[in-house]
Amino acid sequence: MIFRDAEGVTGALAVEAQGAGDPVADEPTPASLADDPTPAPVEDAPTPGPARIPTQISTDAESVRVAVGLGPSAPGSREEKALVSALEQAARASTEPRVELRRLRAGAGAPRRICRERADDLIIMVDYVADRPEPVLVPHDCTLDRPLGIRGAAAATEPGLVRALWDEHEALIRDGVQARRAGLAMNPKVRTGLIAGSAILVVGAAVGLILASTLRSETVVITVGP
Repeated sequence: MIFRDAEGVTGALAVEAQGAGDPVADEPTPASLADDPTPAPVEDAPTPGPARIPTQISTDAESVRVAVGLGPSAPGSREEKALVSALEQAARASTEPRVELRRLRAGAGAPRRICRERADDLIIMVDYVADRPEPVLVPHDCTLDRPLGIRGAAAATEPGLVRALWDEHEALIRDGVQARRAGLAMNPKVRTGLIAGSAILVVGAAVGLILASTLRSETVVITVGP
């Protein structure tokens, strides 16, 4: 029995020794990799997506030419002038749309007459309307030659007044209202000069006719019969 155990132990040791003596496969070296003719697999590079074009934001704000002043029915009281001043400040505070503002002189006339000067897109006047004893804001769209919605005096201090009125203008255009025909813009001074020149020509022609009639020679023929 002892001999068999020893033989088993001896056999086991021989097997271990034989396993220990087996050659171990060499690990690949850089040189052996270089000699290998099989190319290494190449990973596909990620396909770049379409280049995003940056959105260009326009910085040019819409500009509206606005005129403010007293209407034909406003006598020019202190309250009315204060409303015009408040309206002027509120209009200047408008940023959307941007406003080019001018203040009308007293007695400038009705809005439609002022619009003929082609100097404004929108006119806002402090004036009076029927059945309302207090002054109100009467806007007129010169571009479309249309009156816009009347506002109370409290709206004179609202910075969004011009925006609201211009929204009405754009709504009318969407409804099919056509802009008035663009005529020849004439400076008021030029128009005054033309009127004065025409008047001078008329007066000169009249004076010439009078002088010609006074200097005309008259011949009197007297016939004496039997």
